[in-house]
Amino acid sequence: MYRLPISYAAAIACALLAGCGAEPPDSGTTLEPPVVEVTAVYNAASNQHLFRTSADTVRAGWITFRFINASPVLHFLFLDHLPGDRTSNELLSEVSPIFQEATDLIRAERPDEAMAQFANLPEWFDDLVFRGGPGFTSPGLVSEATLYLEPGNYVLECYIKNADGVYHWNLGMYRDLHVTEEVTEAEPPKNPTLEITVTDSGLAVDGVPTRGEHLVAVHFQQEEPGLIGKDVHVVRLDPETDVDEVVAWLDFNRPDGLVSTADDPAPATFVGGVHEMPLGNTAYFNLTLEPGEYLWISEQPVAESAYRRFTVP
Repeated sequence: MYRLPISYAAAIACALLAGCGAEPPDSGTTLEPPVVEVTAVYNAASNQHLFRTSADTVRAGWITFRFINASPVLHFLFLDHLPGDRTSNELLSEVSPIFQEATDLIRAERPDEAMAQFANLPEWFDDLVFRGGPGFTSPGLVSEATLYLEPGNYVLECYIKNADGVYHWNLGMYRDLHVTEEVTEAEPPKNPTLEITVTDSGLAVDGVPTRGEHLVAVHFQQEEPGLIGKDVHVVRLDPETDVDEVVAWLDFNRPDGLVSTADDPAPATFVGGVHEMPLGNTAYFNLTLEPGEYLWISEQPVAESAYRRFTVP
């Protein structure tokens, strides 16, 4: 986790909204994974949550996503690997409305009707693959995650909700990313200081979280993930943080689940992590720990929320 000075965050937001994006990453051969910067911004004039990316095309292989939250609300970066030649057009027209309708029905206290909506998902949704991405990141912070991407079309999205229950992808927070057949020679990060194995039963942590910088390897070994599998996020706890409130907030099936506003971004400070990936994958994320109390926590399945508290002396 990196702390982004608010003045720097504001400068980034202003520059990006004016159309001054970053240059694409160097496409030359290197052992270090190329970096794609994705910045979350909020356009108050149009009430849009937006991503600004430094590239829309990358080579296959190991890629580091640096996620800069220059917005006043919490966000994350979630990657969908779409089947065939589909793009965000199909995702937004055939999939997103079903999730939004289900959420609207949950807010109307009609849960059975909400669950029935998922039967209307298109057949190709079964072939969509969730491919990870930087985890929950509070306003003004920067997080990084390194993933291995296969060739194909991806959509970068955020499904945090506003106060009315509208997902951020319906407010502009999505971008297409094309991964070419050409493969980089980049290697995965070396020598993680902490390792987490995600299984059906929860999170197994190997290593001692100490003060300073860490490279965290996350091994996905969940056999039966269901619609959305377990992931790993890091929460920095304040003395007044209610852990039960954090667990409840992570449940997107609740009317107030995953709702983030400028006045109430989240019930705690989230400092990064990595979203779910298929069985057998490993992803990495960078983490800087200061003395204090923390949680490793998994977003899904909420009914069996996996979390572990730890202390950094």
